[in-house]
Amino acid sequence: MRRFILAGRIDGIPIHIHWSLLALSSLIVVSSLGSLAHAVGAVVALLAYFASMLLHEWGHVFFARRHLCTVYGIELYPLVGITRLQLPPTRYAHCVVAWGGLLFQAAVGLPMVAWIKLVGYTPIEVLNAFMAVFGFLSVLMIVLNLVPIPPLDGATAWGIVPLLLHRQASGRGRTRGWNSRR
Repeated sequence: MRRFILAGRIDGIPIHIHWSLLALSSLIVVSSLGSLAHAVGAVVALLAYFASMLLHEWGHVFFARRHLCTVYGIELYPLVGITRLQLPPTRYAHCVVAWGGLLFQAAVGLPMVAWIKLVGYTPIEVLNAFMAVFGFLSVLMIVLNLVPIPPLDGATAWGIVPLLLHRQASGRGRTRGWNSRR
């Protein structure tokens, strides 16, 4: 049995979806077929979920490319996404790539939540559903990913703090710990 289905490519990067995510998504849609409103809501919520995961993984892709790492693909599972990439050249670059997903989600998700809280919803119900799921899910994913436990991004991302403190203390931008591999 094939474990992944190629969903497409974004800027040459293959996006693979694990069969369990497709099965779960199908169950959600089928269980909501009692009414058109519920079915549309389920599809919109799933699209927001996929978009939130893809945006997060694309943050890793963006910063990996900035550090000249080859990106092999993105895999989406029911609870996580994984960006497969070449090992970044330095510990600092590895930390920056880990922060990439969080920064991309924060750049889109936080303003969306702020809009909902400050301005309110729009007259377009489908857009409201997308914004609510995407925005609040993005904030939840940011918080969870900041936990410094592997395989979450926080396990790597927080490694930037001692590197920056060492850089500050040494008064130089380039130190042994800054450029050395993990």
